[in-house]
Amino acid sequence: MTKLFKPTTADKEIEECLVAAQSFSVVAGAGSGKTTSLVTALNFLRDKVGSDLRKNGQKIVCITYTKRATAVIEERLGFDELYLVSTIHSFLWSSISRFTKDIRVALRDSLIPNHIAKAREKDNGRNSQSAQRARARIVELTEELELLDQVTTFKYDESQFSSFSKGQIGHDDVIDLAAYLISESLILQRGFGFQFPYIFVDEAQDTFDSVIAAFNTICSGEGLPMVAYFGDPMQQIYDNGVGVFDGPEGFRLIEKEENFRSATSIVALTNKLRNDIQQMPAGDSALNVGSVLLTLIETEAPAGPRGRYTPEQLDLSLSKFDEALQYIGWQENKEAKRLFLVRQMIARRLGFSSLQNLFTGVYASNKAQDEYIDGDHFLVKPFIKSLCPLIVSMQNGNKKQIVGILREETPAFDILGINKDRPLKEMLDIAKDLVNELSEMWVERPIGDILRYAKENRLCTISERLAATLDREPRVEAYDNAIHAEEKSDWLADEFLSMSTNELLPYYGFVSDHTALSTQHGSKGEEYEDVLVVFDDIEASWNMYSFNKLLTPAAAGDGTEGQLARSRKLAYVCFSRARMNLRIFLYCQDAKAARAELVGSELLDSEQIEILPSR
Repeated sequence: MTKLFKPTTADKEIEECLVAAQSFSVVAGAGSGKTTSLVTALNFLRDKVGSDLRKNGQKIVCITYTKRATAVIEERLGFDELYLVSTIHSFLWSSISRFTKDIRVALRDSLIPNHIAKAREKDNGRNSQSAQRARARIVELTEELELLDQVTTFKYDESQFSSFSKGQIGHDDVIDLAAYLISESLILQRGFGFQFPYIFVDEAQDTFDSVIAAFNTICSGEGLPMVAYFGDPMQQIYDNGVGVFDGPEGFRLIEKEENFRSATSIVALTNKLRNDIQQMPAGDSALNVGSVLLTLIETEAPAGPRGRYTPEQLDLSLSKFDEALQYIGWQENKEAKRLFLVRQMIARRLGFSSLQNLFTGVYASNKAQDEYIDGDHFLVKPFIKSLCPLIVSMQNGNKKQIVGILREETPAFDILGINKDRPLKEMLDIAKDLVNELSEMWVERPIGDILRYAKENRLCTISERLAATLDREPRVEAYDNAIHAEEKSDWLADEFLSMSTNELLPYYGFVSDHTALSTQHGSKGEEYEDVLVVFDDIEASWNMYSFNKLLTPAAAGDGTEGQLARSRKLAYVCFSRARMNLRIFLYCQDAKAARAELVGSELLDSEQIEILPSR
């Protein structure tokens, strides 16, 4: 067995289960080395049964939650084809895609009727927009149900919504479809179990409950196939996840209690947020006390609509953030990771609020939002890949970097492209002129003009979709969601192209991780030496969470059960990112009352709680 570190008690228990082909669930707290234990277990199977699996054409499957996690695990396994490492959506679709007749039956008998039933629940018989949309959806789904027999093939479409009559299965429906087919088809279960005798599921707490149930059905008997879940219920940050991930009957529960990441003062805090396992500082982390400090920032009661800050109050909140940074001595700590609840809070601080509002507004689909978050949306991708890096290099006077970007990212300067035979000096002169002109246009012209210039001079890769967008006339009619919902991207593009470039560089810096700011959800799985967590329920404007009600319910009022559970888990995720020093800013309306309550709760010691002095 490959040893990446000294095996813990949990690692030995995992090995025992693998030898006995017994399904198991590993509950692994933050910083416990979960991924290392997962990879170690996968390596153990390669050494023990890899040869036999290869002869039989079988694979060990490892399902992860994100493409990023997939890449990490594949690399740590040496890209060995014995393993199929995949995201849950891709894996499930690859497993069922060839069963066209079964998919049609499942859509007819289960998925579409379920969608119709949900739409009927939203139709109260009145003429509200919600009720009208529900009735229209029922008509649409009923028509798609009637057209199913005409569909010859089905394909997985990463967009959120399905178009069943066109054979397109959307992001959300592929989960329910696969889970239904696996649970209902004994033949599929047997074939699945033979092809993948070992099923590993990472981040199991965020895996859909229907998928957990389907895997448990496949692995319900003794011996192979077996399923192994790795995760932590306290790090569940998505509501559609199962949370608790018990295996099939007879499974073994394994608790991984070590914390190799955080100093002892941070582990002491995170342990108080959970009532299951209690972690023990281990390795080098056990040798460091570290530090935790919570600063209470008193703010006014919100005076804006729907209980939000007015613009003036928002400015005051931002200025108090700067005061608090100075108060704790972290204003020059550029390496400290600053965690905010929502991206809009980051956009305000970095200066791309209008861009953020556009890509999360009425014109943006869920897919568009996701692509914008990653910097992959067809409108912003040329700026992330080529144009923003060129402008930054120009501003820094880095000529070598400019040449490197041009050669690597721009079609006109590709060393194997159309200009490959032109003299180097000539190309450098052309490059200088083009980048100088781009830099001049950047401060004066709208985004659309910048992209047209870049397209004309081949300064970036322009997709067919973007080229068509740049060539068409802007939409002049007023947007109506009932009429234009499927064309909303036109209005998104038109508004984007008319904007100035002012917000592109701050957005580029954030997307490229060139800043110390991150969302609290986005920090999951990461770790940093110093961490600052900002809790401002009013600015965040997200009622699913309330950190005031979690930490100071007497002062802030009682939260709902779901609100408190989500807030507790996200607080745990945030606090446990820190290795050495953790700072927490909690905005509240009565700092003295909040401090007294926090001290009384014994979440922190009194010397760990301070109030930002008034000016």
